[in-house]
Amino acid sequence: MEDGSTETDVLVDAVAGFIDTHELIAPGARLVVGVSGGCDSVAGLAILRQLARCENRAYELTVAHLDHALRDESPDDAAFVGDLAKRWDLPCAIERIDIAALAAERSLSLETAARMVRYEFLQRIADQAGAKYIAVAHHADDNAETICHRIFRGSHLRGAGGIQASRTLGRSETLLVRPLLNCRRSDIEAFCARENLTFRTDPTNARSDFTRNFIRNELLPLVKRRINPEGDMALVRLGKALADAEEFIASQASDIAAGSIRRDRPGQTVIDLRPLDSVHRTIRGWIFREAMELAGIASGKVSAGKLEELSALADNDARTVNLPDNFVARRREHTIIIAAAVEPETPAEAPIILPECGQTVLPSGATIACEPMEFDAELFQAHCRRNPSGVELLNADMIRGRLVCRPRRPGDRFRPLGLDGSQTVSDFLTNSNLDRKARDGVRCVCDDEGIVYLAPLRIDQRVKVAPDSRRLIRIEVKAPSEPTEP
Repeated sequence: MEDGSTETDVLVDAVAGFIDTHELIAPGARLVVGVSGGCDSVAGLAILRQLARCENRAYELTVAHLDHALRDESPDDAAFVGDLAKRWDLPCAIERIDIAALAAERSLSLETAARMVRYEFLQRIADQAGAKYIAVAHHADDNAETICHRIFRGSHLRGAGGIQASRTLGRSETLLVRPLLNCRRSDIEAFCARENLTFRTDPTNARSDFTRNFIRNELLPLVKRRINPEGDMALVRLGKALADAEEFIASQASDIAAGSIRRDRPGQTVIDLRPLDSVHRTIRGWIFREAMELAGIASGKVSAGKLEELSALADNDARTVNLPDNFVARRREHTIIIAAAVEPETPAEAPIILPECGQTVLPSGATIACEPMEFDAELFQAHCRRNPSGVELLNADMIRGRLVCRPRRPGDRFRPLGLDGSQTVSDFLTNSNLDRKARDGVRCVCDDEGIVYLAPLRIDQRVKVAPDSRRLIRIEVKAPSEPTEP
């Protein structure tokens, strides 16, 4: 729509209706709009710019672009966004942050680091602009991909509900809004064509290295071809139903949670199990999740599997459950205590980040070498036949975040490959009949979700190589006395 035109595009009308239905943006609001330069974000900015000219909305827009420094073309993306904002007479903030370096420094995956830094940047620009709203361009197809990803990652009910139309950003009062959430990607592309909007194309979106790209480029198209042409939108409808169910469960469980959870001190919560004896397990799971998050565990790491482990802890005589973010749940009579694990480590015993490719020398003099490789069925079978000592192959597709190596800790638990269920590391070592020196030499190789390899003895069931594995990590552990290969 050209300036001065009285016509309204059908997609602009749809977004306006979505904003009003969900009360996303107040009239006259100052609004920071995240713009990557891609089709979705350019369309989002164009739509909000048109709506801002309506007297009953009168939004004040500020454009924000973060250059992640991950591609050679990223400065061109930043320049494009800057030019677009200038042509549309909108204030614009652009920053460049080396995401790869930051991810390595904080032991995060690139995806996690980029998302975290992006929202920190948007919040900072909102504070500078005095804006209470931040708009991003997530749409219905993004929501379908998110729901699919979370389901296969083992999400609980709330996570499988998908992307919210709005939420507060961190601990601030700033509201993150997604006005395009009800729009299909095809409709957004058609809008850009109708409005003659130019945009940047990220070539890495066509690669399936990252999980989200794999879901978008390979998994969902296969589902649409083989099962349901509208399979992606079926996921969105399922997400909506799950979100409604989560809202109902929360209304039933909140009063019970208030009477059964107490926060003893920062980083520790206590669950009184007695009020939970007669409640449905779904409500009990909701309460366990609340207790974990209250203790300080990131909500995105509270999986359905961990909720099941806590439920088992409440029902039997098990004494500990390892939780994400280095927390432990312990059973004490009629209570479960969730607290940060006690780590009496010296600096030499602190966790060591393992490079994706290369050798690391541990304080003991032992070495751990990591090497990424493509899955090859013949090579894998040869590895299994040889069964070389101290060498393991892990399914890299199941690794979450960066690998670290650390000493074993009290309460450590994993699922040893070839055995049923989970065991504490202590019980596994006892059953292995190792001498004290061998037990002391054992190290835990972990990702964001827990132990993947009790080195040099056994890998976790979660990272076993499967016929459909695509990428592997070869890990070789050598004791100090062993010679190193040239």
